[in-house]
Amino acid sequence: DCEIEIDDLSVVTNLLESRLLVGNNTLFLKMKSMIKSSNWSSQSFLVEKQKEQHNRHLNYSNTAYNLEPNLKESPGGLRDIQTVAWVAKWYFDVNLLSDLVDKSYLSECEYDLLKQGQLFLWKVRFALHVIAKRREDRIAFQYQKELASMLGYIDTDFMAVEQFMKDYYRTVTKVSRLNDILLQLLEDRILHTQNLNENFVISYGYIQATNDEVFKKHPTAFIEIFLLIAKHNYVRGINAGTLRQMQLNLDLIDENYYKKRQNNRLFIELLQQKRGVNKALKLMNRYGILEHYIPSFGQITGLMQYDLFHTYTVDQHTLFVIRNLRRFFVSEFAKEFELCSEIAKTINKPELLLLAGLFHDIAKGRGGDHASLGAQDAIVFCKHHQLRADDITLVAGLVEQHLLMSQTAQKQDLEDFEVIDRFAKAVGSVQFLELLYLLTVADIRATKVDLWNNWKDSLLRKLFYKTKEHLLSGITKPPNMAKQIKQIKQSVLSGVNQQGYDTQQIEQIFLTLPKDYFLRYEVEDILWHLWLVMKPTDKKIRVVSRLSEHNVVDIFVYGDDSKGLFCKLVSIIEKLGLDIVDAKILTTKDHKAYNTISVLQDNILEQINLNQEIEAELDQMTLSVKEAGDKSIHRHFDHKMNIAFSHNEKWNLTKVEINVIDKQGLLSNIAYIFHQLGIHLVNARITTMGERVEDIFFISNAKKQPLSAAEERLLKQTLEEKL
Repeated sequence: DCEIEIDDLSVVTNLLESRLLVGNNTLFLKMKSMIKSSNWSSQSFLVEKQKEQHNRHLNYSNTAYNLEPNLKESPGGLRDIQTVAWVAKWYFDVNLLSDLVDKSYLSECEYDLLKQGQLFLWKVRFALHVIAKRREDRIAFQYQKELASMLGYIDTDFMAVEQFMKDYYRTVTKVSRLNDILLQLLEDRILHTQNLNENFVISYGYIQATNDEVFKKHPTAFIEIFLLIAKHNYVRGINAGTLRQMQLNLDLIDENYYKKRQNNRLFIELLQQKRGVNKALKLMNRYGILEHYIPSFGQITGLMQYDLFHTYTVDQHTLFVIRNLRRFFVSEFAKEFELCSEIAKTINKPELLLLAGLFHDIAKGRGGDHASLGAQDAIVFCKHHQLRADDITLVAGLVEQHLLMSQTAQKQDLEDFEVIDRFAKAVGSVQFLELLYLLTVADIRATKVDLWNNWKDSLLRKLFYKTKEHLLSGITKPPNMAKQIKQIKQSVLSGVNQQGYDTQQIEQIFLTLPKDYFLRYEVEDILWHLWLVMKPTDKKIRVVSRLSEHNVVDIFVYGDDSKGLFCKLVSIIEKLGLDIVDAKILTTKDHKAYNTISVLQDNILEQINLNQEIEAELDQMTLSVKEAGDKSIHRHFDHKMNIAFSHNEKWNLTKVEINVIDKQGLLSNIAYIFHQLGIHLVNARITTMGERVEDIFFISNAKKQPLSAAEERLLKQTLEEKL
């Protein structure tokens, strides 16, 4: 395990603290030697520990004076003492803090202050654990008085607790000061001038050329310098004089430069680095190297997309995609997107995924299909860089299909076998599916800060798992619908038996439900519905909500069906400030409404109030269409509404897609228009793309038939007039 994780900073740090209790001393010393011979240089170890400390301090607003401080993690706490000790021990190769006095790194006075601070914090921590009866590092108000008493403080002119907390704050202040001084001293020692090769050195954290002719005489240095930055992640940046040399000689990066194999090899080697790739590419873009080396990248540099969907210029968006992809491969970020990180562990050539990210939007602004044009650019680039034929096909395929997974997940019915089968045929293999999933997640997250949410996450994961299962099973024909429904009913009956319900009564309810109900819901959903349906109550309308497996709140409304019920429901939910992401509307044969609305909601504790508010509002609300509230920023952009109709053969319904700028009350107004025209809504998929919505509705006319051409024209005209 140590060999596998030796590049993991947390593992190396833990092993650095190890001491032999019992066992073979030779093996123990061998392990210690392995740690020191790892890829962590003193420079990189120092810089990463400084970053770690900086991020940790940010969690506590960079102050030691919080009223309920964390004695381990906040500024001046135990972790700050450990950080100094870890870096110093790594650099000086010693085992004890006291050894640093002999190395003239710590003065006797500084060592005493550190030890006193450490002992004080250890005492407080031990007492805190005793009082809390568990591991606890936050000195919460509820513990402070008892801590003061346990540590021997007594009331005088000042309360014991005030004396104790004053001593605590003074101690952590001293530790913070020492931490600043000692890390700065280490920085001065470690980040001194370091020779890298004949062209470059690192001086006080900045990489610089060894002479003024480096780029002119050795143009390969234009890429070499960024490869060195990636390899030495403690480098802060590029020396000002070296930057000036680079800018004066940029014209050397021309077509002949691009043709040289050594330059091509270095660029691919840069993408293959385990760390520092994102940093290197950002600097290459900032200083004009990328647009000179890849001229088509120059066409998207500074390119703005004049809409409300994309927050960043295309080049910045692309670099954010690269950053997101790289994070999937870094253990420190494994908890951010666990599925992505698990997939990343199995990828042998991450550079192929990075190339796909680099080229996915490279043809933006040219007109035409940017995905297809970008794929052609990628093929030319990869061939020139002598990638294998199958790797070239993979990169080009990812670029060409980079929108497919997002569009399928957000706009298609993922319970439909044909949708999954069609998508599985398009991706072709589990390997391509996994890479496309990573690229899709990275792409969406790099488009706009608030574009990613739990709902999109759940849809993409659902499509991923269903497609993977489909590819591995080799099934090519859809399951028998009658057999499938029978199995679902049996599973439901088995579940209700365990809950003590009357199975005969449940079977009577089954007779009132249309067949598609059993195909649109999971067994767990049906059991949840039945719990509300069977619940004894005098209420005409019943509402229940829960946090679903998709990390959204599902609101299920059951009761007597009435005209405009869905419209009322949507209006209430919008009034409550909740974002609707999905809706399933169903009316039983005995005229009961089974309406399920999925919304984004952060505070799950509000669900009970939510149910009560909806029930109360449904009894009182009258229907009306309201002027959709506009946002001031919208007036600067094109408001054109796109409406498209198609026929869904499986359910014999009309599918209408509405693409329009998002406005307050938009969905309730659409629902009201459906109500006015006697249109029956069966299903809805609500997709917010930045400030634009791409809503999909499955509808029928009053006769439960697909809309005629005349009815489609009337609906389109009404939507355009009212919205």
